[in-house]
Formats: sequence, structure tokens, C-alpha cells
Amino acid sequence: MQITVFSLLVSIFFILTFFYLVRCFLIVFKPKNKFIVWFSVFFYILLIAFGFFGNRLTRMQKIALPEYFPQIEWISYVLLGLLLILVTLFFVADCLNIIRRIVYYFKRKNYIDELKKPSLEGNIHNERRRFLFSIATVVAFCLFGRAYNNARRTPNVKNVKVPIEKLHPDLKSFKIVQLTDFHIGITIDKEYVERVVEKVNELNADIIVITGDLVDGYVAKLKDWVSPLERLKAKHGLFYVNGNHEYYWGASGWARYMEEIGFTFLENEHRLLKIGRSLVVIGGVTDLQAERFNRSQKCSPKKSIIGAPKLADLKVLLAHQPVTAYDSAELGYYNLQLSGHTHGGQLWPGTWLIHLIQPFHPGLTLYRKMWVYVSRGTGYWGPPVRLDADSEITLISFEQA
Repeated sequence: MQITVFSLLVSIFFILTFFYLVRCFLIVFKPKNKFIVWFSVFFYILLIAFGFFGNRLTRMQKIALPEYFPQIEWISYVLLGLLLILVTLFFVADCLNIIRRIVYYFKRKNYIDELKKPSLEGNIHNERRRFLFSIATVVAFCLFGRAYNNARRTPNVKNVKVPIEKLHPDLKSFKIVQLTDFHIGITIDKEYVERVVEKVNELNADIIVITGDLVDGYVAKLKDWVSPLERLKAKHGLFYVNGNHEYYWGASGWARYMEEIGFTFLENEHRLLKIGRSLVVIGGVTDLQAERFNRSQKCSPKKSIIGAPKLADLKVLLAHQPVTAYDSAELGYYNLQLSGHTHGGQLWPGTWLIHLIQPFHPGLTLYRKMWVYVSRGTGYWGPPVRLDADSEITLISFEQA
């Protein structure tokens, strides 16, 4: 039901966007033949919708799509990224135009009388509006170029220091690399993964963790693209928990595959690591949506610490969604929770809106004596664009509080 509702909402968005773009481009270009604009925008939206809904049909295994569909899907998601930026900038231009008209109204007492005249004044207002929308179009294409480049480049390493009370001396050089929200598939392929692996291996981490949303596709289709992760090197192991997207594409299959290539899959459980004379607990939970797909895999931070030593020197929980902290912090056990999921909003103005939707913001937050680190993600979801929320490879180290 949720998938159906989501698809319906997206369909409404595409329909409304179609009419809005037609209006805006008619203002910008003032074509003699308006049919050209109507047809061009219709074909543009149709191509985006074909890629988007084709991907969802693939997930539900409803139809067999042609071999060349991945290429169309790639183009579709690139155009979707441009569409989102265009709509945002046109909306900003509309707001500025409304503000300008309001200011003009209060500055001119005879404004209403002037509007009644089919005169030069009306043409001036139309030309100013056209100027605003033309500027918005140019800026949108420039921002799209920047956003595309930000998304496709190799993520930068973000250094995060977590203060821990009574930190064991042997953990002062302990390093965790967090990767999350890769979303391999559609536009993130093997070459992108290889670049990330190469950069991560240079960091000489003690452990490497992946905190969910690794893929957007089934194992049979994407395992070759995911396979470079097998070359990741860490002194004390590789750990993986699933996110909500794994459940769309066969979570159990991906769990088995990740174990085949050397990862320890944590399903509401933990592992103990001996680091020098210190003891480290690495716990991991399933995604909060897991119960929708398999009741036996309900997210349970409480289960993850069954049998775990209370006096361990460092306790770290891997949980895809940051709000898992509401349950994990109540345990009074973990020092740190590593999460992703939000992408930091990925694309402005989503980078602002995410602060209204998500209680845990990107970065490090102290919640009820437990630190929660929320990564902006190593890849991106959907359109290959990132604006005001760069992707990251997170290098986590610890210091005395």
C-alpha cells in the first residue's frame, strides 16, 4: 500500500510539474508556436517518469524491461536532477516577482489605475518577470553542473573525533571508517565503488563499517559492481548492517553476499574485538522498516547487547536510521551510534528541510549520554546531484573527554 501511495504522489508531482514548467518556459522563451514548448516539456517529463517507474517495476518484478533500459534510466535520473533544480529556482523567481509587485503596489498609489491601462506599464512588468525567469533558468543549469560534479566525484574524507570518558590508552589511535548510503545501482557503478575503496584503503583503518542502503538492485544484477568492496582492508574486520533499501531488493540475499566477500553481517547482535589490552563491542541492528518485510528481523538494540560485557572499554552501535537512538540510548550501554539514511538532505533546499524532518542532524550529536554520528552518505540516491551536502568517507577516531 505504501508503495502505491508513494507512486501516486510522485505521479501527481510529475503532472503538476509539467504544467508549471510549461508556464515558466512560455514566459522565458515567448515562442510563436507554443506547441513546441508543450511537446518538449511533455517528452522531458515522460522520459523521467519512464526511468523512475521502470525502476520500481523492476523492484516489484512486474515486467521484464529491455536490455537498453539502464541507459535510459541513467538519462532519466540525470534529467530528474535538473528538473528539481529548475523547479526550485522557478519557484524562487515567482516569489521574488510577487514581492516586487507588492512593493510596487505600495510605492504607487495609482497602481490600480495603471493596471487598467493596456499600456507600457503592463509590458514592463511582463519583461521584468521574464528577466527573473531567464536568470533562474541560467542559474539552474549552472547549479546543476556543480551539483552533478559534487555527486560524481570521489567523496572527501571527513575526520570526526568523538570524546569518550575514561578512554582506554590503547584506543587513542583506534580508527573506524564509516561508509553508508552508497546506493550502488542506477548511476553509481563499479568504477565509483573502486575509487572509494582505493581512498579508504589509504586510511589504514582498524575497522570499516557500512551502515546500510548499500544498493538499489538485486544481487544477481549488481554483485559485480559491489565486488570491489572485497578489497577493503582493515586490521580488525569489516562490518555491515542493512538499511531500508536492502529490503526493497532482497535483504537476505545481500546479507549472504556481503558475508561471502568478507564482511560480518550484524543482525541485532554484536562482536567483541580485542584492541591491545582494551575490549571493544561492535553492535549492529536491522533497519527500522525491517519488520514490514520480516517480523523476525525487527530492529532491536536490546537484543544486540545480549551477552555483551558491561565493562567493555568502547561500545559502538551500527544503525542505519539515526532515530534508532531513541531506543539504543535508553539502554545506557553504547558510547556511540553510527548512522546515515538522511543524506544530509542531498540537494538544496532539502538540506534545510531535513532539519525540520529529522531530529538528528548531520554530524555529531550527544543524546542522553550517547553520541550519535549521522553521515551525509558515501553515494547518493536517485538523481546524481548533491548541493550543499557533499558525500563523505567518514574517519572516526576517539579522544579523552
